[in-house]
Amino acid sequence: MSTLAHPLLKSARLSLRAPVPADLDRLAKLANDADIARMLERMPHPYSRADGETWLAGIGRNPATFEFAVDDGSGFIGGVSLRGLDETPVIGYWLGRPYWGHGYMSEAAGTALAWVFGARIFGARSAQAVEARVMTENTASRNVLTKLGFRDIGETDCASLACGTSRPARRYRLDRTTYENRNRGDAPGQA
Repeated sequence: MSTLAHPLLKSARLSLRAPVPADLDRLAKLANDADIARMLERMPHPYSRADGETWLAGIGRNPATFEFAVDDGSGFIGGVSLRGLDETPVIGYWLGRPYWGHGYMSEAAGTALAWVFGARIFGARSAQAVEARVMTENTASRNVLTKLGFRDIGETDCASLACGTSRPARRYRLDRTTYENRNRGDAPGQA
């Protein structure tokens, strides 16, 4: 696996960038929302400043994972992660409640997908597919995936750190051919 500098990705309204310590106050405030945490695998609730410091300290330690801060120009508003970049990447994401309903997550996840399908992260080849797991009750997140071209490939379960249990979930997959057919000439840029 090649070592890649953390990219800065841009879309029409957003930047996906490396999270930085200056994000900590907004991160702790936005992530401390039970409705967000219960829909995610690894986010605790309540979410403290110390949780944010731990997360920030771990960024970059696994070369097969990229964590992006979603920034609307005012600062941190959420996150996108890509894990398993040395295999079939898995995308995850969340957005602070004040930013829901504006299409930001579809835009941010679409920007991340353009990068993962276009980058030569794996040396001579780029990703052939991207997968996601979403809690069954998380209709908004499932809609984001469907809008981006992912298809539902079956039932699974997701552990929720905030809930302390596994919950019913759906698996989604987007293959390179479907992505390219849907997005010809429409990929956001890398700064």
